[in-house]
Amino acid sequence: MEKIIPVKIIEDSSKIDLNPWVLIVATLSLIAAVVLPFAQKRYEEFKTKRNFQYYLKKQVGLVLNLLSTQKLEYIEPTVKNDPKKELLFIKDFILKIKSDYKEHKNTNQPRVIFMSLMNIQKLCHFSYQLRQIISNIDLKNITEKTLEHGRELSKKELNKIYGLILIYESYIGISTFHDNFDKTESIKREFKDNVWVGLKVENNLLSNQSVLNNDLLIINDNENSLEELQNILLIVTQETKKYFDYKNLQSKRKGSY
Repeated sequence: MEKIIPVKIIEDSSKIDLNPWVLIVATLSLIAAVVLPFAQKRYEEFKTKRNFQYYLKKQVGLVLNLLSTQKLEYIEPTVKNDPKKELLFIKDFILKIKSDYKEHKNTNQPRVIFMSLMNIQKLCHFSYQLRQIISNIDLKNITEKTLEHGRELSKKELNKIYGLILIYESYIGISTFHDNFDKTESIKREFKDNVWVGLKVENNLLSNQSVLNNDLLIINDNENSLEELQNILLIVTQETKKYFDYKNLQSKRKGSY
């Protein structure tokens, strides 16, 4: 008979069962293979969107800077020797001109006519400055970049950008067409290297009633153009500040002081 000899098997407790670890590693590798490319793609989309938004805000920021920092000196049309003067942002300046024009459009007071004309010419000069800034912004390139990165932007963001571009393009044409006040004789525009740099006035102007009356007639004959010029300036101001959420931005700045 064969004798069966029992063999005692002793487990080595230092050995580790690798099966669970292999499963975990395999699972993590699978997750990494799926998740990492997706996360990378999402990050690249976010980066592209952010860079595009920075580019847009840098371009449009030139317009906002003029609208939110530059004040115009308003002179109250009056017969007083010491008329009231104040520095106003464009919106308040326009509201003053609208009110003054309604009140003084038929005046025959030389001082009142002169001050009204001066305010209107300052309005036109501001309009010119804004037109120069918008003309230097590459609206065509902005449109092309918007089309290129449109997939990374929401419908709301696209509408805001296209709407602003359309307003800026309209502004250039409307403001140029309706600035019909360069023919006034009492207050003339001064140019240097084809750039409108200021205004000049003759010393004895107030004694020349006929010149002032003729210039007031030019303003009255172009009443509709004055209204259109003011309205398009108000629209550009409103929509530019809306694009930047300007009220909220100002509130945050005040809260940080």
